[in-house]
Amino acid sequence: MRNATLEKGLLVLETMSVEAREFSLAELAELTGLAKSHACRLLKSLVRQGYVVRSSASRGYQIGLRTLELSASILERMELRRMGLTYLHELTERTKSPSYLGLLHLGKVLTVQTVYPAGVYSEDSPGFGSTMELHDSAMGRVLLAHMKPEHRPKNLPDTEDFAMDLEDAEQTGVAVIHKVRRDQPEVVGVAAAVRNSRGEVIAALGASILQADWDRRYQPQFKNAVLQAAKGLSFAMGYSANRMVVEGLA
Repeated sequence: MRNATLEKGLLVLETMSVEAREFSLAELAELTGLAKSHACRLLKSLVRQGYVVRSSASRGYQIGLRTLELSASILERMELRRMGLTYLHELTERTKSPSYLGLLHLGKVLTVQTVYPAGVYSEDSPGFGSTMELHDSAMGRVLLAHMKPEHRPKNLPDTEDFAMDLEDAEQTGVAVIHKVRRDQPEVVGVAAAVRNSRGEVIAALGASILQADWDRRYQPQFKNAVLQAAKGLSFAMGYSANRMVVEGLA
């Protein structure tokens, strides 16, 4: 039996989660298609529970930190995330660059772990809980490269360069993307696939570096550091051990 009130409350939260900013009551009513009176009642309930915060100054609404509790309790139990932290720290130490662990979620890459050089947070790097389009990130591209073509989203770039990038990522095990950002330095992302004990690609592990630093680096060494970190995490997840048993090497 459907619970219409719950569904509409979730619709409000999903609408607010798209952008990290304040929304007015009128704006939320318009975006969700709800009557202002109905949206107001839902928001009052969400504010009482801590899932939405209302500014006393602007009277606008923002998604609350309590929403993180819903995902944090699940992510904390994720073996992949716990094990991945060790390999991310090692990769960041080797490359002096921020490193990430991402999962496929609702057609995008969901960042579930981030490690910053010297532990210093940077707003330029994908943080915990952020999402990126599959075609617009190195982690997304390496996940796409290991998908069957029929399982890939239909809205991907239909260019020869993009197809060649995916083919190269599948063959080498590493995806590289050069991103031009408005009013910010160009950045390079590098990522490799993480596998489980059954050999399935379950995540992507990556690192990013400014284009200017990338040009001065020994690039094969940087890509190899990412690849080895992903292989190490795959081993921890049972991939290599399983493969050795299948091949009769253990």
